[in-house]
Amino acid sequence: MVRRIIKILLITAIITVAWFFLVSFFAYYNVTHPRQTDYTITPDNYNVIYEDVYFQTEDNLRLDGWFIPATEDVVGTVVVMHGYPANKADALNWSLFLRKKFNVLLFDFRYFGKSEGEFTTLGWNEKKDLKAAIDYLNTRSDVDPEKIGVMGFSMGGAVGIMQGSVDPRIKAIVADSAYASLDLLVNNMFTKFGFLQKPMIWSLEQWAHWRIGIKPSDVSTINAATQSKTPLLLIHGTADQEIPVEHSRQIFEVSKGNSELWEIEGADHGEAYFNEKTLYEAKVIRFFEKNL
Repeated sequence: MVRRIIKILLITAIITVAWFFLVSFFAYYNVTHPRQTDYTITPDNYNVIYEDVYFQTEDNLRLDGWFIPATEDVVGTVVVMHGYPANKADALNWSLFLRKKFNVLLFDFRYFGKSEGEFTTLGWNEKKDLKAAIDYLNTRSDVDPEKIGVMGFSMGGAVGIMQGSVDPRIKAIVADSAYASLDLLVNNMFTKFGFLQKPMIWSLEQWAHWRIGIKPSDVSTINAATQSKTPLLLIHGTADQEIPVEHSRQIFEVSKGNSELWEIEGADHGEAYFNEKTLYEAKVIRFFEKNL
């Protein structure tokens, strides 16, 4: 009888551990291999003159981009980065106002859109993508390498802050709805598991470390902000349900550079620009004019 009980307990324990790893693997896989959004819009839809461009990352991935020249006297160049799990087309209607005074480079992060890549790392390896974009801009005769800024939404904003902390070629950063750290997002993802939350997170971290070589806690916008003196404009909606406004507040609190936090009342994730379009455009343009 005792042996039977021990056998049942052992089998139960094995099944439970296997379930943990199976569920966490599917969570890891779905996060790093998300379904991509439709890729249909181009600058042609807005009657905008542009150039298809391509550039290579240091780990040999070809990234796809659009270079849009400024329509008036050029103040500088701004690299625009999309969020997760979108692509550069998704950032067009949010960033085209910049072309009045700035050249604009939009590109697909690895895995997304037309860029190469087998998976996304939600910001870690994407820093290499932004570096490659800056490298590319430095090869163009129509770009002043001393006047390059970046503007990113969600994951793109976090990438801008992280890469901007180590790349002096980036002179100004606008981050809309950026996350403070990836582990905070993972914690939110598993809140519904209750007392199983911590074991699930631990299991997911093992998959991420084994498959990619990092842990969510390694992807920290907060840590980058503490080391950066690059001018930073943080924008966040107070009603953001995907990445709460507290993320930008935490980044702002530790920022060492010339930083500003603009909270847009009642805006959910992706709504900040559309809720305050006129003021948003004016504020961002003034920020880049001042710092580029």
